[in-house]
Amino acid sequence: MERKAVVLNIIASSSDSGKTTLLENLVPVLISKGLRIAVLKGNSQRIDLDKPGKDTWRYLEAGAEMAGIITPEKYMITGTASDEQEIKENATRLCRGLDLVLIEGDKKSNHPKIEIMQDNSPSGPTGAANVIALVSNEEVRGAEDIFSADIPVFKPDHTTEIADFIFKHFFTPNGENTTKTTVGAAESLTHFDPKGQPRMVDVSSKETSFREAYARGEIIMNAATLERIKEGTVAKGDVKSVAQVAAVMAVKETGRLIPMAHPLGVSAVEVDFNYPEGENKVEIGVKVKLSGQTGVEMEALTGVSVAALTIYDMCKAIDKGMVIQNIRLEEKKGGRSGHYRREE
Repeated sequence: MERKAVVLNIIASSSDSGKTTLLENLVPVLISKGLRIAVLKGNSQRIDLDKPGKDTWRYLEAGAEMAGIITPEKYMITGTASDEQEIKENATRLCRGLDLVLIEGDKKSNHPKIEIMQDNSPSGPTGAANVIALVSNEEVRGAEDIFSADIPVFKPDHTTEIADFIFKHFFTPNGENTTKTTVGAAESLTHFDPKGQPRMVDVSSKETSFREAYARGEIIMNAATLERIKEGTVAKGDVKSVAQVAAVMAVKETGRLIPMAHPLGVSAVEVDFNYPEGENKVEIGVKVKLSGQTGVEMEALTGVSVAALTIYDMCKAIDKGMVIQNIRLEEKKGGRSGHYRREE
């Protein structure tokens, strides 16, 4: 069943209330908690993107349901939905796979709302339904007649407290803190959902593209063991050939072995073995290629690991002291994170 994003409106009774500033400050704090977020503008007036005469306007006039601008890093979409409900449904479809959609404005929405109230605003509260929190510097005239006494009130600059409230209110079961430790927005732990439960990451919205990963590792052994591998005189057979086949098989089975890894239709696997001069070890390299929606780092690492284990299994009768070590990703290409190469 597809996961639906939580929708939260940030509203105010008048313009220039600080909605945009609050949202701008909230987004990075909420992302640091591991949430994937979209921010939409509700009930906004016409902007240049859909101004008569602009390309996107002409496409919509020609009959397209949606038109937009796409750059390497960002995009903007407009549409021709005939009614407000259809517009909201289209926007929701575009936000699939996200955890939280923050909407600036739209007091008539049925979604939960956080209301910003300016100090002693002559217009008073909006009177909107389903307000779960207030943001204000001072007590606002008329608020006590509309809101319950236990509704939380936050200062506009207390961004962290507001973000904590949102996270606890929508994403924390039984009020327990399940905030994920992250090292920045780009490195959030995507294998956990906002409630802290393990999940396989949804890659259905990603574009298919070329992916490649190369991993290496090594197995250290006695000099006599290494010599027998090179000569092909190990009792169980040709160690190198069997380990190469094992690596390919492991790559194809990664989705079954690693709980949150996706089963992938790998397009190519290359396995190489090196015997460094003067060192009693076998170096193993595995390169995996794919045209798909997610990377193949785990496949390459799994291939190296199983190749090393196969060498150990075939040689353990003569050398139980072998050591498998230094399994690491050397390089990956493609995907949202781009090109990575390990620096020595």
